[in-house]
Amino acid sequence: MPGASRGVRRQFWGILVSRALGSAFQALALVLLARTVTPSVFGMVNVVIAVVGFVLVVTGLGMSIFVPWARARQAHGDVAAALRLNTLSNLASAVMLVPAIVVWAHVSGAPLAVALIGVSLALERNVDTWLGVPVADGESRVAVLSALARRTVCLVVLGLVLLAGADPVLGFTGGLVLGALVGQLHVRRAVRLAPAEPTPVREVLGRAAPFLVSNVTGQARTLDVPIVAFVGGPIAAGVYAAATKLVQPVLLVPQALSTVLVPHATRLDVDQARRLGARTLLALLGAAVLGTPLVLLRDEVVVLVLGEQYRDAGATFAVALVAVGCVAWAVSVGAILQGQGRQRVVAWLGAGFAVLLLAGVAIGTYLGGPVGAAAGLALAWFVYAVTLAALLASPVRTNASGAVGPPG
Repeated sequence: MPGASRGVRRQFWGILVSRALGSAFQALALVLLARTVTPSVFGMVNVVIAVVGFVLVVTGLGMSIFVPWARARQAHGDVAAALRLNTLSNLASAVMLVPAIVVWAHVSGAPLAVALIGVSLALERNVDTWLGVPVADGESRVAVLSALARRTVCLVVLGLVLLAGADPVLGFTGGLVLGALVGQLHVRRAVRLAPAEPTPVREVLGRAAPFLVSNVTGQARTLDVPIVAFVGGPIAAGVYAAATKLVQPVLLVPQALSTVLVPHATRLDVDQARRLGARTLLALLGAAVLGTPLVLLRDEVVVLVLGEQYRDAGATFAVALVAVGCVAWAVSVGAILQGQGRQRVVAWLGAGFAVLLLAGVAIGTYLGGPVGAAAGLALAWFVYAVTLAALLASPVRTNASGAVGPPG
């Protein structure tokens, strides 16, 4: 086990570094966009990103998690079928999403350039699914290069467009598309699949169903911005989106950790999985202490990064930091449970949690605007994290390392 632990640590740090750099470039691009457009336009852009992202998770059919899960079990036929299916479904999604966004933009008055988000995210999600293969193999360097290449291209394109005095939204969305295309070219050259006869699609869909439910319910948290826009209007959505985007880099650690926890947890017995969950919680508590200065200097941080027009987002930013801590805990414990073969339980809990989250954000927005929305978000994620932690600590023996498919 010591050798396996060192391998997980190498994967974790490799993915963390890549996502840290990639997220820094992405955050800089979003900051540049926020500073050059009104809060209302910024809110509209983020509404499209959230809705398109949710649709692509549904049409992605759970393959982004199923691929590394199947690869870790050497189920090469499942991997081949899943990647082919994901590529086709994302292509079909882009074809449907772009005209739908164009119609919405025309009706709502949003910039037409937001339609490019339908293309960019479809390409990006497919790249991320393919990257599940090297991640499961412990080759995090492929993911490192992919993330850096995509985010760098987006930032460079946006910077050039701003220097030219052109449309910031077009620069941002055009950069996303070009970055995603670079990611596609890279991943197709870098990933090598083992020769295998693809598994019948119906079998793959059945095995991936728990992952789909889990992905959908997990992605539902990104619908918070559309909910805020619907209840409080585009300006409230812009303020809320700006604050929550600022705290997203804090999620780098649990996101990177969860990527390697699913395949790693398949090799652990129940007691080892519980100890891993305890160590993860302690690490997250340590990270929370480091974030205290951001809460104390919330107004100064928001104005410094986003500009004076977002001064009212300071309180929302502080509450969102609390919410991110709960998200980190839930995501990490959920990854361990999935690796232990409890995908279906996590999926059903996640479905109920999604309803709670959206209701909490809606009620919070109605009662307290963007700050209330962030409070509702934090409360919902805390309840979910506590529930998952209790499930991991339960005495039921659920290790499924020898299973041929996701157990119930």
